[in-house]
Amino acid sequence: MSRGSLFPVFTLTLLLALILQMVALPDVIAPFRPEWVALTLVYWAYATADKPVLLAAWLSGLALDVLFNSLLGQHALALLTVTFLVRRLRGSLIIFPLPQVALALSAAWVLYAFLMFWIDGLTHHSAVPSLRWLPVISTTLIWPLAALVMDRFRAQPKLRRLT
Repeated sequence: MSRGSLFPVFTLTLLLALILQMVALPDVIAPFRPEWVALTLVYWAYATADKPVLLAAWLSGLALDVLFNSLLGQHALALLTVTFLVRRLRGSLIIFPLPQVALALSAAWVLYAFLMFWIDGLTHHSAVPSLRWLPVISTTLIWPLAALVMDRFRAQPKLRRLT
């Protein structure tokens, strides 16, 4: 598949992830919100080798920094680091079944949460630990379903071209 044929899908999934990250949730379930943007970027870094995922990670991170009024570059650094790591390990990850990939990627979510928590500590911003660590669990649990859904979106141009 050519690079340009999936670019709209890539862009739309990132925009949807940004929207899902901003949606207000009830206080009871808000700490369990998955890291939608990180999940989407990691999916594209894992699933394809030809997408500009690192640039998208940096730009999405800057957008999250502005939207959530955090230190400029905080989300960008964390997203870029995690996306780069998954891109480098892609060859090792694609040989495993999806549940094992979900467990392996839990380390990426932990790294993301650690970087966010660490930067908050360096800048003396108070951060509730549960708001940083509970999304690791929910993102790990939702990864297989999200990957299957995005696989379907990624396969759509192939189906249209065959008919």
